[in-house]
Amino acid sequence: METELFQQIGLSKSEAKVYLTLSELGSSTTGPIMDHAKVSSSKIYGILSRLIEKGLVSSVIKSKTRYYQASAPESLLDYIKEKEEELKKHEEKIKEVIPQLKLQQKLIENKQEAQLYTGWKGIMNAFIFMLDNLRPGEDYIAFAQTPHEEESKEVILFFNQYQKKREQKKLNVKLIADKSQKYIFESEPYIKFKNFHVKFVRNCPPGIVIARDNIFISTFKPSPAGIIISSKEIAQSFRKYFYNEWDIVK
Repeated sequence: METELFQQIGLSKSEAKVYLTLSELGSSTTGPIMDHAKVSSSKIYGILSRLIEKGLVSSVIKSKTRYYQASAPESLLDYIKEKEEELKKHEEKIKEVIPQLKLQQKLIENKQEAQLYTGWKGIMNAFIFMLDNLRPGEDYIAFAQTPHEEESKEVILFFNQYQKKREQKKLNVKLIADKSQKYIFESEPYIKFKNFHVKFVRNCPPGIVIARDNIFISTFKPSPAGIIISSKEIAQSFRKYFYNEWDIVK
């Protein structure tokens, strides 16, 4: 008889082989059991002990020698019922911890992180991070600030290259800037940028970029510094605010 069925109800392959061997041999010492079931002497006692615990095998001493025999076949049904009761208890315990597991997963989904960036190198890295988070063809939205004329050529060059990367990714740039910066965006190099749109408002909050679940808030003065907040809820709130303003401004 094959062991698969007995393995399916929770016996190991070795346990199934020993049980079936005892069903064929009847009362037996360990020697014939090992030979018939092809089980080593180092494992046979552990296997028999587990089968006895499961109620599938019993033992008796005759003339100072221990004999083993398979329990009545109905004991298999008793064993299955015990497993069902055990599984039922586990099911109840699992039901108790499911709300806690759901809460833990929710906390992970809503996990909020913040990363601080300082200096121009740090700010540049943060801008690249925000760009990398967007997929080709998406909107790149921001409340803009511009580097001042006295900033280094390296910084100005970076933002020119940054726009090229936005164009390569076919991002649709939408910026809201303060009206005081209008003359900047209406001159080179901005007027040559592709898919680059700017609207102007009074008292614009400068230096906020929103990309998916990330918000980058930065300032160039008195020294470059910024922070990236990773939060789905906060990003959604900023995104909604941006598009509301975008739709209002002509």
